[in-house]
Amino acid sequence: MNDKHILLVEDDETLQSLIKKLLTNNNYKVSIAINIDEAKKLVKLFIFDLVILDVMLPDSSGLSFYESTIKNRIETPVIFLSALSDVEDRVIGLELGADDYIGKPFDSRELLLKIRKNISKKETLDVINFGNETEFDLKKEQLLFQKQNINLSSNEVKILKLLINNSHQYLTRDLLNTELGLDYLSRSGDMQISRLRLKLKKECKLNDIIRSVHGKGYKIFI
Repeated sequence: MNDKHILLVEDDETLQSLIKKLLTNNNYKVSIAINIDEAKKLVKLFIFDLVILDVMLPDSSGLSFYESTIKNRIETPVIFLSALSDVEDRVIGLELGADDYIGKPFDSRELLLKIRKNISKKETLDVINFGNETEFDLKKEQLLFQKQNINLSSNEVKILKLLINNSHQYLTRDLLNTELGLDYLSRSGDMQISRLRLKLKKECKLNDIIRSVHGKGYKIFI
């Protein structure tokens, strides 16, 4: 069974349904967003192996969403969907750093080939190296120091993944509490980050890799 998870951001219900059926028939796990607001919520919850992103969406441009939210995530390949006539959008997307594009209408075989090609390029990029012989495997959810497993709680794993996938910005307390299922005013998330920082310092010899800024939140430096 294929465990690859794809985010499809497409507001056209007919095309969305066709692509989802194609992907699920080829054993991909698929999450659907019909607009940018939904897509933003999903990318906070999951680490996607690939994003298929329509350029024209009802609430914003796919190009803007890519530049503000996806571009700085840890090696998430993006395939833009655009009308064949929209040459300028395709050029802008590729210039911004998108991995590929496919024009509408398209052949299902071509889309599957592009998906496989871009996911295979990412396969070796699921391990984040922190230096000092420390690495974190995003898929296996394992933290290793000198090839030895460092025990993390489920919440510590979730926090580390949240920090990595939001490494281009600060992780606010509100977002942290929401993702951990904590009360809005809870300080438990702060305490769990403190424990994670201490564990990284004691067991991985990593000092000050997770930093906090008053009024902004937490940020990991990798």
